[in-house]
Amino acid sequence: MTSRSSPAALPSAPVDLVAVAVGGRQVILAWTECGAGVGGSGFRIGRAECHSPCKQFVEIGKVKPHVTAFRDVSVDPRTTYHYRVHAWNASGDSPSSNVVEVTTPQFGTEPPAD
Repeated sequence: MTSRSSPAALPSAPVDLVAVAVGGRQVILAWTECGAGVGGSGFRIGRAECHSPCKQFVEIGKVKPHVTAFRDVSVDPRTTYHYRVHAWNASGDSPSSNVVEVTTPQFGTEPPAD
């Protein structure tokens, strides 16, 4: 008798992605894990820069499983970005999360430090 293992299922898509620009030089992303096998092997973060028209999404980073936030410090002031997140495992990527749009303010408009 031969033992067959079934292929692993794709992880569930992350949900409730939000993005907040902090000054003109960083964007903080946060999302919620969802479904069976939450997080899979981790999450891949994609970003598209939007100057009419938007460019394609490119992967800008990844985080380990159960990490549900990412800080993008490679942004420019006064620029609009779109973000999405995928969970991934050995079988591949989940469907993408919702897509969020954020525009970074002019550099130097950061809130004062406490």
